[in-house]
Amino acid sequence: MIEDPAEGLDILLEELKRLKAAGVRRISVSEEALAALKALAGPAAAAPPASASPRPAPASAPARPAPAPARPSPAVVVSAPSVPDAPVFSLAPGPKAERMRALRQLVEACAETRKHLVAPQRPLLGHGSLDAQVVFVGEAPTIVEMEAGQAFAGESGELLQKILAAAAINPADCYFAPVMVWRPEPPTRYGKRPPTARELAFNLPYLRAQIDVVAPRAVVALGAQAFEALHGRTPSITQARGRWFDLGGVPLLPTFHPNYLLHTPSASAKRTVWEDFLLLMEKLGLPVSEKQRGFFATK
Repeated sequence: MIEDPAEGLDILLEELKRLKAAGVRRISVSEEALAALKALAGPAAAAPPASASPRPAPASAPARPAPAPARPSPAVVVSAPSVPDAPVFSLAPGPKAERMRALRQLVEACAETRKHLVAPQRPLLGHGSLDAQVVFVGEAPTIVEMEAGQAFAGESGELLQKILAAAAINPADCYFAPVMVWRPEPPTRYGKRPPTARELAFNLPYLRAQIDVVAPRAVVALGAQAFEALHGRTPSITQARGRWFDLGGVPLLPTFHPNYLLHTPSASAKRTVWEDFLLLMEKLGLPVSEKQRGFFATK
């Protein structure tokens, strides 16, 4: 069950984009689905009560022009906190472990980063092998990930591990990093919001530094947030998935985040993501069996 309306609508939009890209032009929507959409959108604003009919003016009084309609009150928008320009730094050459320690010290000393942390939270850098062949970049941290101190904690991480097992990609050859080192403060009562472009830009040097230290053979952007940070807003994740891009000389592959499959567990969605992992296996030089090629294929 989706508890965050914003997340539910995002998932719906991604699925509609995927269907459009697949050539689907019409879909049927049941009454139950419409009711669910209305529930996600929230209650409609109550219509203002009709004003009482004005008393007729005396016959001797000149007719008054009709009053201009009142302008609606502007919606109250809670903006995300302002973020300064991205930090500029360089890590000294040396062993990977020393460089990663230096990066962590730099991030933990960052005044902007500390503003977004609540004790006992620490900046959330990636985890995994510093000699990894592939770096997986995920979304901005959730409260679960911040509390666990690890990216891909929870159901999405469990699903990713299952996909890696099916692809025969050793987790010891992977590095897992969030797109940001802090959790975006939610401006709504639902407790979650996507990061702003400014927040992604500020955190990008920290993410790129981790990728530079690991020096993988490939980077996989899991979801729109990761792909936007590493490549830009265009093309969309739906248009970009299934293709390789260049990230400063490192092959970059965008695909959907495991959360997408958790909320859209259809065979077609699973096949779409699996086709991207087949591309990754080929890039890493891993053997691909006929059985693996046929996973989630339509009969």
